[in-house]
Amino acid sequence: MSNNKQALDLTDITISLPVATQGLSMEDPVGLVNAFKPAAVPQNLVQSAEASTTTPTVNESDNARSRMVGRRLRDVKPGEKNVSLDIPEINQPDVTTPNEASTASSPIIYRVTEVQPLYNVDESDDETIGFLLDCAERGQNRSNQRPPSICKVSRILRDHSESSYEPQLVSIGPIHRENEKLQEFELLKECYLNDLLHRCHDSTPRETLEACLLKVNTLLPQVRESYAGMIENYRDADFARMMVMDGCFILEFCFKHEEENLYLPNKMQNSRIAMDLMLLENQIPFFVLQALFDCSMGKGSFTLSNVLDKYLASYIKLFHSQLPEKNSTTDVVDSDSTHDHILGYLHKRYQLVVAKSSNPIHAEASKLLDREGIENTYTTFHSIVELDRSGMNFKPHQEYIWSMTIKFQSSLVACLPWFGSKPTLLMPTLVIDDITELILRNFIAYEQLFPKDHYYFTSYAHAMDMLIDTQEDIAKLVESKVLVNILGSNQEAADMINKICKNISITDFYYTQEFKQMDTYYNGYWPKNIARLRRIYFNNPWNAIALLAAIILFFLTVVQTLFAIMAA
Repeated sequence: MSNNKQALDLTDITISLPVATQGLSMEDPVGLVNAFKPAAVPQNLVQSAEASTTTPTVNESDNARSRMVGRRLRDVKPGEKNVSLDIPEINQPDVTTPNEASTASSPIIYRVTEVQPLYNVDESDDETIGFLLDCAERGQNRSNQRPPSICKVSRILRDHSESSYEPQLVSIGPIHRENEKLQEFELLKECYLNDLLHRCHDSTPRETLEACLLKVNTLLPQVRESYAGMIENYRDADFARMMVMDGCFILEFCFKHEEENLYLPNKMQNSRIAMDLMLLENQIPFFVLQALFDCSMGKGSFTLSNVLDKYLASYIKLFHSQLPEKNSTTDVVDSDSTHDHILGYLHKRYQLVVAKSSNPIHAEASKLLDREGIENTYTTFHSIVELDRSGMNFKPHQEYIWSMTIKFQSSLVACLPWFGSKPTLLMPTLVIDDITELILRNFIAYEQLFPKDHYYFTSYAHAMDMLIDTQEDIAKLVESKVLVNILGSNQEAADMINKICKNISITDFYYTQEFKQMDTYYNGYWPKNIARLRRIYFNNPWNAIALLAAIILFFLTVVQTLFAIMAA
């Protein structure tokens, strides 16, 4: 040991004895040190201390000296320095055990402090961690599955018009199956099932049902994945029975469109059922409907798309013009495997699809696909009345490009009154009745919940909401034959359009360029002044004649004055 060692000063050491030290004395220094050892001492130090007490690593003379230090340490009184112990003096509350002092020339010093773990994991925590890991694993499995296409509409959308999402007569699928007011129609489904089975002449009713049920059972895992919740309590047999019954009802309902319906003699009930069949919450997967159609009708000259187009889509009259013909688009609607359900199929019938050709109409339509985020589209927008006062005209579009086309037409001389032309906003003729809100809300909900499809109806509804503020805006559009109001008062129509886009978000707005052009026109200097001139002096022929006479009289007066000055 070095000759520069300092004596150990025990006067500054304050030790709080733990409970484990009761019954111990200085006769047992190793036991005393173990009593002070904290529960979370670093492992390397614990191993070092244990090795020093079990395996001698020094010679016998050092062990004898260690025992002598232990005996003399008992006789040290508080506040005394014992240089004869040859223990270095320290100024911090460290404790050196005799065994540790014997392991090297300089003793190993333990600091008597309690080390707390960052987090104590007990049995309840183990259960929680296991539960959360199971949740994470289930989440990973769901992320790998096909996203559901049929679900309840979120509360944010339902709060504004809950009746727009709930069936009134017939329940399709499991979501509204337990609704008591719809149970009466379940008996009529049996009649429709019987008629469909006897419509098939190539097989007996039993053979047809066996084929349908066998096909649905093979598709059952995919069918369950198509629904978000509400199906856990259904056994496979009950679920398959529901799919067959509801699918057969939909097919037979379409076939009875042009026949005398003994079950529903009231035409209004037929229209109401058609509305129920397009609700987002009232659907079955399209591939189930296709499978039932193939099993019951076989491979004929017509397809399921033909049936839906001819019999069901005719009830969905949102615009005055009919749904687009297939030859005006690509065959997006011909591939039945791409549809989620009937609502998804109808949504694609309104979809803007540009064929790969040199047709100028297609080239014009392709510009509508160049869309931007609505947040970057404009800073201000103007109502129909404001645009009318700036000299703009409103007309229904005549040439077909897209059923929801909104196009702004203008020219350099369009604002001049003597050219007889005005800037014009071309719009589709919208029919507002008691089902317009239902159709728009379900199409918008489908676009909001499943953004893989385009925001056609969301964009159109936002555009109408920006253009219409009051009943005066509705009146102007009705006057311009751009809008047909069967709902009632103009105020009711304005309120319906203003409410339909509440809590609706949109990332792709299809009318970006049109609203930019209208804003540029509205903020120009000449449009407002010339529009005011036209309203005051050119609103009828007599005012125009009076203005022309005043201009001629003013010109003659100026000429007469000039000649009088020259003669003088």
